[in-house]
Amino acid sequence: LGMNQFELSKNEQLSEFVVQNLNKNPKFPFPDNSFDVVTCVVSVDYLIKPLEIFQEVSPPPPPRGGLCWLGKENPSHQLADRS
Repeated sequence: LGMNQFELSKNEQLSEFVVQNLNKNPKFPFPDNSFDVVTCVVSVDYLIKPLEIFQEVSPPPPPRGGLCWLGKENPSHQLADRS
């Protein structure tokens, strides 16, 4: 799920994708409990109401699932260096 069709289409890791502007429609287009883990890398910086999106995602708690968010102030290379 993303807001930029061009970027999503160039991501070779994806087998499929859904384009949706979460600022206009924060409702996820998937049934509840469709995912065990949800990741968000930097994209939350572009959301007008990020808490509304996090409430919508609401994944089941670990060990079954969780939410992983990496923002600009926490790049993945910094997190990987911490033990």
